[in-house]
Amino acid sequence: MTFEKILNFFRSFFSRRKTNAFLNYMTHEPSELEYVGVIQFQHQNFKSIKDFYVKVLSVVKAAKMEGSQLVLFPAGMNTELYFVPEEALSGNQISKIEDECLKVFSNVALAEKMYIGYADLIKGTKVCHLLNGNGKQVDGNKFIVYNVKVAFMNDDIDDDVDLILNSCLVKKWIGDYESFGHAWLYSQQEYAYSMESYMVGDHFTGQSGIYAPIEATESMSGIIKQAQSRLLEEVLVSKIDFSALESLKRKRNAKNAYTRLLEHK
Repeated sequence: MTFEKILNFFRSFFSRRKTNAFLNYMTHEPSELEYVGVIQFQHQNFKSIKDFYVKVLSVVKAAKMEGSQLVLFPAGMNTELYFVPEEALSGNQISKIEDECLKVFSNVALAEKMYIGYADLIKGTKVCHLLNGNGKQVDGNKFIVYNVKVAFMNDDIDDDVDLILNSCLVKKWIGDYESFGHAWLYSQQEYAYSMESYMVGDHFTGQSGIYAPIEATESMSGIIKQAQSRLLEEVLVSKIDFSALESLKRKRNAKNAYTRLLEHK
């Protein structure tokens, strides 16, 4: 065998190994939730369901490219398909739009093998949805996403939750204090990670973020990642170490949240 043939053999061998390693990485089904993503979504009222699907798919793909296994959208995603103000829609029209919105998110979740959380807003009431990687809606108040206990923020949450999802929709004139921080405070009170997503643009504002107990962040800020703007669309993705929660939860009775925050101010 000539030197050139030997060289070509090794080139081919290592090329195959590299390709196979990449394929294994792409097809590997993770057993743990490590990366989460928050979508700060730009309000725009879509003219067609197809346009809405393309937009949702594009931002989910962007989050997936950064490793996200679960993404959270804001409240009011169904209103992005409203062609007139809600008060001008009949009950049947509102229900149909809600169903169409669910189909879009189900198809995207299935296409990208991604857990997706979002919320509709129907006559002032949030209706939360969590879809798994098969595009199926997960029922109940508390969910298991890989190995993590997850719930949407509401008054009935118990303390046995590792990750809280807060889908938000806030109008500008409510005030800045209303446009961020609800999930952050829950993280301090309950020793849980949290994700908060806002609709922005036009007459909506908010500052989305991924939060933790202050002891779980190097800066002692409780902020893992936060949007840079309250008006522009952003995709936030971060790795979260859920194993760090157990030791923190064992300390939760030692001091209340406010004492801890004052000490680390």
